[in-house]
Amino acid sequence: MASSTTGLSTTSPTTSWSLTTSTTGWGSSCASILQSSSILQSTAPLSSGFVDGTGHPMTVLNDSTWGITYGLCEQFCNANVIPMDFNFLTFSSAMTNYFLPWLSLCAQLPYETGDQWSNVMSFFLAVGSPALITYSLTITILNRYRVRTRFNELYNKAQRQSVQARYGSYAERIRCVQYLLQEAQQVPLRASQERGWLSSLVVAPENQKWWKDVKDRLSSTRRGVTPSLVAQILLAAIAYLFTVGASFNSTTLGDPSTALQISAGSLWLWLIPVILGWVTVGTQFSPDTIEQALTSDEAHRALEPPLQTGNTSEPLAQKGIVPRSGLSPQPHRVQTVVGQFDVPPHKNLELPTWLGADISGDERIKGPIYNYARPFTWWKLASSMEDALSNTLDKIDAGHACGADPNVPGVSWNSTGKAEANLSGDSHKTSLYCGLATRPIHAYPRWKEIPGSVWKHMLAASVMAIFVQWGTTGPSILIAYFTPTIGVGCRTGAYLFYGGLGTLVWILLGASMLLSHAAMLLYQRVHIRNPSIRFRPGSSSGAINNFNPNPPQPNRYVRTWGHATLCAAAVSLRYLGKIIAIANALWLIVSTLLEYIGAYDNCWCKGDVLGLGKSDGWVVLFKTTKDLAEAAQPYWDGGVIGGIVLVFSLYLVR
Repeated sequence: MASSTTGLSTTSPTTSWSLTTSTTGWGSSCASILQSSSILQSTAPLSSGFVDGTGHPMTVLNDSTWGITYGLCEQFCNANVIPMDFNFLTFSSAMTNYFLPWLSLCAQLPYETGDQWSNVMSFFLAVGSPALITYSLTITILNRYRVRTRFNELYNKAQRQSVQARYGSYAERIRCVQYLLQEAQQVPLRASQERGWLSSLVVAPENQKWWKDVKDRLSSTRRGVTPSLVAQILLAAIAYLFTVGASFNSTTLGDPSTALQISAGSLWLWLIPVILGWVTVGTQFSPDTIEQALTSDEAHRALEPPLQTGNTSEPLAQKGIVPRSGLSPQPHRVQTVVGQFDVPPHKNLELPTWLGADISGDERIKGPIYNYARPFTWWKLASSMEDALSNTLDKIDAGHACGADPNVPGVSWNSTGKAEANLSGDSHKTSLYCGLATRPIHAYPRWKEIPGSVWKHMLAASVMAIFVQWGTTGPSILIAYFTPTIGVGCRTGAYLFYGGLGTLVWILLGASMLLSHAAMLLYQRVHIRNPSIRFRPGSSSGAINNFNPNPPQPNRYVRTWGHATLCAAAVSLRYLGKIIAIANALWLIVSTLLEYIGAYDNCWCKGDVLGLGKSDGWVVLFKTTKDLAEAAQPYWDGGVIGGIVLVFSLYLVR
């Protein structure tokens, strides 16, 4: 579009055409300056500077004139002539109706990390990347669906008459394990056969009450719908709907400032379905409730052979399922005693950092938003528990008692005795019974172990993350873009910037999670080959050399170049993603405040110079709100309605 044309002809604007505008504030001031300037008072041919509704130069100044070029605006209405005019009434109204209800609603986001900084980081990650928190929510929902589907099959198997006749309470235990796996996704959990604990939890009838107590405790500490949650969601939703409804039925209908305030508020609409989704899915109201549920009561552990007493189990604080991150200790056989095994000290499993940062990533951090980093370790735990329960059910169904030789055909179950008598045995026999003796438990599944269903869940969660990020940012962009001047300006650019960075945060943290998993697999491989190996240097050995392929001491592991590169990449991407998330959350807040204080009321922003450039940018001045409504209201309606429909549809498909 040409920005300058000579030889413009017009009738005298002061005699045959009245230059009018109903805009207020900056636009009114600029129009007044132009009306009193020599450019409109002269009857000589006009110099360039006036445009129609599409930004094309006008050869005649009349009712079709919409505004002026960016160059003419800078000449008469620059910041030196019209400084930013802060209107407190406009600012307070916008803050009360569009901003503060949403900001206060952020208090209902799921935190529960157990650490103040991690809680703050959860806020920045959620606000800085709606895509990330939606991804975590969707992964959590799909994990629950998988557990419910698979464990329903186990439950139906436990309802068989043969199983019910021998151990009728085992179906209840399956439901308890299912509930734990569904409700405890917000913490890193590890299963371990340390001292035969996991097989005892799976097989021993004495642990029936322990499992029921775990389920009851988790159920009692589940976050539900609270009065504060209802009040804050209603406050934000009603304030938004009433303000939108009032603006579309008042004398300000078509006022671009009102529409743009609505677009700024629409950026926060994702909060409603995300918060309701987390409440529906279920989180614990405290980061410690899961650990308390697992450790409050003593459980029975099958004793290790050779048995020193007549009893086959003893009550102790269980270590079969524990909230912890990192590697799972690998028991190894004691050569001198048949069936007995030893466990390396947990201190041996402490891994060296990379420049002080933990390489295991966000998988180790408690809190629902960090579920995005636990799809593989959670699946490994769930599949290990499912296999152990399934093997136990098969043995009960076939009538094999614990300790009987499974290769010998026939029923060894004593039908006259109780389940305790048939399922008692030392830790070695118990682990054989549920299949854990031949299937070691690892925290991190190898790439080829991960089934296609896990990748499909991650893909579905990715689609939902993109949909929410741009489904709520998109309507704001739509409103800002099609509000004359049509184009990418300060507001549209700010929304695009926010949506783009929010998506980038999710991509960076997702990539970091994959790299952390790859780095931890290398440590796990070493630990499997040598369970007693130590990864951290001792106090007397000094700092470890990350790039020395030969360990300075025989039973210590030192990272190779390739392993160190994986660790560096995982940590770097994670920190970069979090820094961008903090900046993006602050940008959302700052850009919203800039909108409300009138910082975008200038020639550069109103002329959409960011997208159109200085030569093609132009500013709307000479049209009423009715004219603007006719031009842009379909897009304003579409943006608002689209955002509201998105909120309801997201909650319905949760």
